[in-house]
Amino acid sequence: MIEEALGQIPISLLASSLYATAAIGLTLNYLVLRYADFALGEYITVGCYVAALLTLNGLDPVTAMLASGLAGATLALLADELALKPLERRGATALQVFIATIGISLLIRYVLSIAADLEDLLFLSSGFRLVPILYIGNRPITNLHLLAVTVLVGSVAALTYMSLRTRLGKGMRAVASNRDLAISSGIPVWRIRRFTRLLVGAFAGLSGALWAYYTSINPESGWRLLLWVFASSIIGNFTSFPLTLLGGFVIGFSENFGMWAVSRTLAVPTAYKPLIPYLAIVAVLLYRYRMRFRGVGEG
Repeated sequence: MIEEALGQIPISLLASSLYATAAIGLTLNYLVLRYADFALGEYITVGCYVAALLTLNGLDPVTAMLASGLAGATLALLADELALKPLERRGATALQVFIATIGISLLIRYVLSIAADLEDLLFLSSGFRLVPILYIGNRPITNLHLLAVTVLVGSVAALTYMSLRTRLGKGMRAVASNRDLAISSGIPVWRIRRFTRLLVGAFAGLSGALWAYYTSINPESGWRLLLWVFASSIIGNFTSFPLTLLGGFVIGFSENFGMWAVSRTLAVPTAYKPLIPYLAIVAVLLYRYRMRFRGVGEG
């Protein structure tokens, strides 16, 4: 039983890193642009397919992962330039833009499904080979664990340095704080918007590549991950990168380690794992509503 319990740590660590990497992009998009991008799941799927196809054709996994990040960034920028930005220029609200991202998500997903069906790629496994490094309990820590954690830590470190030390990063913080004041101060808001979208898509593409290395993929892979990604960002209130990271690890460890414990003690089937992000979202929203209501009552 102890070995089984320890064996949940490698699974939880890998899942948490994948969720947190994508959730950082979702939080960044909301923090700077003030809307949640539902099409993020499709950027993840594109990253999955790019990494899987490139590794199957002999490209090394790191280069293929960088290509996935570039593909996700390009798709996110195109979606913004062709659909979302014109809507905002015409006075669309954040809710209307969010609804538009749902339409973009469906469009990309169906186009991917048609293309995958025509090319016989509805179910695909990458050319990545897992190499065990050490064992914790009855499960291994592999080269994929090291890659996932390195990508997460490196991406967050680079994002933190950029936001604190570079002019572009300071501009992003200014836009996130007060968009109207940033415009009146001469900050190039639309240029910052483009750069933000590139970063959002890059985070999604990188997480998609890691997911393709982890398991087989299909045109709905990113969409199926979206609930876990949103749950991680909601824990971070869509505004805090440290809390979003924490959210990814809370979700990852809860659905694996926590669900294993519940299954062992109460005989609950592990098929109920998807309930974990739902419960996390409900719990966090109820807690914040209670805190807000208490603050209004005290006032």
